[in-house]
Amino acid sequence: MGASIKAISYYLPDKILGNEELSSIFPEFSPEEIFRRSGVNERYISAPAELPSDLAVKAAEKFFTEHNIDRKEIDFIIFCALILDRQAPATACLLQNRLNLSQNIGAIDIPLGCSGYVYSLSLAKSLIYGGIAKKILILAGDCITKTIHPQDHAPRLLFGDAMTATLVEYDKNENIGSFVFGSDGSGAESLIIKDCNARENSNLNGTDKKDLQEMPYGRLYMNGMEVLSFSLKVVPKMIEEVLKKDNLTMNDIDMFIFHQSGQFVLEKLRWKMKVIQLRLLFP
Repeated sequence: MGASIKAISYYLPDKILGNEELSSIFPEFSPEEIFRRSGVNERYISAPAELPSDLAVKAAEKFFTEHNIDRKEIDFIIFCALILDRQAPATACLLQNRLNLSQNIGAIDIPLGCSGYVYSLSLAKSLIYGGIAKKILILAGDCITKTIHPQDHAPRLLFGDAMTATLVEYDKNENIGSFVFGSDGSGAESLIIKDCNARENSNLNGTDKKDLQEMPYGRLYMNGMEVLSFSLKVVPKMIEEVLKKDNLTMNDIDMFIFHQSGQFVLEKLRWKMKVIQLRLLFP
């Protein structure tokens, strides 16, 4: 028994934020300096009223058209984003209806950021191995720019919005490889979205009420140096572990592709891991 990625599509919002425009907002950074730091020339920005679920519908419709896949064959949907339509019902359930999928399917939200696609993929593989589903649609992405304050230059230079649609399907001849997970909640303050959920609402005396009004989806705070330090310490070890699980070595891999929004971090990882090439994906 195996599980395999059979098809992928993506959707990008219409608005583009380029380095020239960012340089006019933050004149201390030239367009060339922004690219040197981020490795990014353009970011796609969702419309004010556009939520991840709206991007998911567009990505899914594009996916069904591009790959000529019958939507009625989908028997499980996984929606992965930090910004959900509501706490209940699950946004995945709402997407089942908006996409006219079968009512005999499972639907679940995974509210995770950078690690979300990997978690979604591992869950899809497990569902197939468990005989629960055969064709799983993963809709993963976000509108993370809605959580970035206009004057917070560090995250604004890096992040954009996008959505992907991936079909994971039973395949007796191919298989998705192993996974390695880890969690360390002690570093939460280094990359966190505040003022958006139960913790702050339970103690409004400790919350900036102005931020709640101006940024209803919460505000992203990022300590870039701590994120860099964590990445350099943890990622190489996890790469070694996952390769070991599949009886592989670094020399067996032609290219490493990381979900990482900063060219600077990628270059540091490349140096530490002693690999020739890394590829930057959409943040």
